[in-house]
Amino acid sequence: MIRKLDNFLLGLLWLLSVALATTFWMNINYGFNILSAAHWAYLSELQASRAQVKFDFYISLIVALAVGIVGLYILIRPRFRTLPILQPQITPPSSEPISQNPATPVVQTPPQATAPARPISPSGIIQRQSPTSKVLQKTFTPPTKTVVPVAPKIQQPSHDSEIQAIFESEDYVLKPSKKIDRIVTPIVALGYDNSVWICTSGASVDDMRDAIQTVIMVLDDTLGNTADDLSVRGCIVNTDEESDNPDLILTFHNINEFREFMSKTPNNKPDDFDSDLFDAISTYISTLINYIGKK
Repeated sequence: MIRKLDNFLLGLLWLLSVALATTFWMNINYGFNILSAAHWAYLSELQASRAQVKFDFYISLIVALAVGIVGLYILIRPRFRTLPILQPQITPPSSEPISQNPATPVVQTPPQATAPARPISPSGIIQRQSPTSKVLQKTFTPPTKTVVPVAPKIQQPSHDSEIQAIFESEDYVLKPSKKIDRIVTPIVALGYDNSVWICTSGASVDDMRDAIQTVIMVLDDTLGNTADDLSVRGCIVNTDEESDNPDLILTFHNINEFREFMSKTPNNKPDDFDSDLFDAISTYISTLINYIGKK
């Protein structure tokens, strides 16, 4: 709502400026006041009587109208910040051994025919079977299938507490977060240079890109052009994926790589650091993260 009001006031100021410049130009060159109803009535009488009017008089009015419309469109047209969309990576097919040849037809084994039981002979309890039943059992023995054991998927350990401790050691301001898009309980940190970091352990690059896009969309909707003063970046620890855009998302194979990177990029205060402005931004980021976590 605030952004729409700003666009309305900016457009009104532009139209007044164009009207003032046009009035000055028409008065100087043609003695015509575009804000006077009497002058417009006199112009209509000249046109009705087919009196000759300078051709550049009409050109000046058309140019002023075009400048006003084009400038108004440039000022209030919507602006969207976009992120590069990367093509999904195609994972190679699994090279697990196949236990059975798919081209071999599966033969359904008919039920084995069993001979009727004979009464127990007086000399013992050995049950005799007919020769036919022995042949059937030998001929239709079901094939045995080789079962290949599948190794259980090993879950990577979480390093969220260590990531949080590293940010705290570098004097970043941490913002508690329940979730951002598909990332649950990410670590959100605010630096003195107005940089917002979204970090987690073991997430995918696609999920991190969607989370950053969600934060940037809310920033644009609430701050407008002022959102350009904030930078949003992401980092993923304990992952084997490689980011195609390191300026937006950083990936680290283990926590030691992340600790080494943070030690080389300290969180120093800039020369023009304003503590009051930083406190206001910190409060705003807390409100924004809580709002996104409830969506």
